[in-house]
Amino acid sequence: MIFNSGLMLGALVSGAVVGAVAGIASVVPEPVRLWTLLPVVSVIMSFELIGRPLSLPQNRRLVPQDVIPKAEFEGPLQFGFEMGTGVRTYTPTALPHLLVAVVVLAGGLGAGLLAGIGFGAGRALMPYLRSRSDDPRQWDRDMLCSLSRMGQICAAGFLLALVVTIL
Repeated sequence: MIFNSGLMLGALVSGAVVGAVAGIASVVPEPVRLWTLLPVVSVIMSFELIGRPLSLPQNRRLVPQDVIPKAEFEGPLQFGFEMGTGVRTYTPTALPHLLVAVVVLAGGLGAGLLAGIGFGAGRALMPYLRSRSDDPRQWDRDMLCSLSRMGQICAAGFLLALVVTIL
């Protein structure tokens, strides 16, 4: 449970950083920011919804496992921060990149914090669910087999949330 709390807090801090950057970006006029965002959302969502996520630049190194046991709370916090900021992570989808773009170009500090909470909850939920599985190896296989479908579902949810937020 402490591991999941550290992940959540790390992702929340990451969301606050993104929200702060959004505050700086707010000096750019809103129409310019939104017209910049429109093609980015269109391209990434098109690829996600057809089940062929874009491979965006990323640091394809996982956070080392020796970070976690560093301290009861410090290790998971570092793990969550490194994963949440993309310092060390691997994502099979471009949706986290799109989330950052949306928060920076159309959000603000509040949106950044909410994004951090959502991202942290999602990242913390996966290891929790895996640990609750009767057969973690089968859980891994099932997850890998359904990555494309999960990406489509997440993309549709992301698009719905974006439309609801804009309207």
